[in-house]
Amino acid sequence: MTTMRLRKASLACAAALALLGACSNDSETPDQTTEAATTEDPTPSEEPTEDPSPAEEPSPPDEDNKTVSFQVWFSTGNRLAPAIATIDAIPRVGSAALRALIEGPAGAGNLKSAVPPATEINSLSIERGTATVDLSSEFESGGGTMSAGMRLAQVTFTLTQFPTVKRVTFLLDGERPEIFSEAGLVFEKYFTRADFEDFSPAIIVNRPLGESEVDSPVTVAGTANVFEANVLIRIVGAGGEVLAETFTTATCGSGCRGDFSENVEFDVEEPTEATVQVYEESAETGRPINMIEVPVTLAP
Repeated sequence: MTTMRLRKASLACAAALALLGACSNDSETPDQTTEAATTEDPTPSEEPTEDPSPAEEPSPPDEDNKTVSFQVWFSTGNRLAPAIATIDAIPRVGSAALRALIEGPAGAGNLKSAVPPATEINSLSIERGTATVDLSSEFESGGGTMSAGMRLAQVTFTLTQFPTVKRVTFLLDGERPEIFSEAGLVFEKYFTRADFEDFSPAIIVNRPLGESEVDSPVTVAGTANVFEANVLIRIVGAGGEVLAETFTTATCGSGCRGDFSENVEFDVEEPTEATVQVYEESAETGRPINMIEVPVTLAP
């Protein structure tokens, strides 16, 4: 059953959404924020106490930093995949992340974007954990069901990386549409990452960010939907040498997504380029599969 909260506005729903898995609009399991999507306006009891004041945008974690890095979610095949963007530190990082998303992936890699490049950002506001993003009507132009779902997923993943954002609601030129895109999708008010599980990679690494400098122990954290919830972690040097190796378990696995977090110790005598590898082992061959690689610099 798909966990993507979209349905086709016709009796042909089952056929049109076959690539997404199903047409169910049942309630879904919570995402890594431990809060499920809701079709009702959120009440105070549903909101975490640390949520920001109205219209607050994510800001750089350290105002002394001259740059800030964040994830921009694109796709590879039919799965989401993050790229790392680093910009001069600014107060409105959420809007910057959206702009980077619309600009599309840089370079000639295998990352793609379903977001139409003509899309414009009218506004972005965050209140009580809900990001309301108002985009121009070009956002819904072109593509079929898979493309429409992917672009909603890209925006949702890009914004929910920030701790102030738990869910995303979409407006098009100031209006909340009932029907989205030429694919004729009808969607709910709010989206979380759990609504796009069919697009999600098996393992998502939220910490550390790529191309960052890390101290020992480095916290490796994210979410995973892997066999028996087993998550393996290793740090590999530029020459392929294993500098650290351990494992942990996610809070859920084998068909559901859970959180994982592990402090990994390493020992280097000088700044060292390395890669944090997070993966699972194939139940059939024992070989690494679904590996996520995060390039970092290890600090002595």
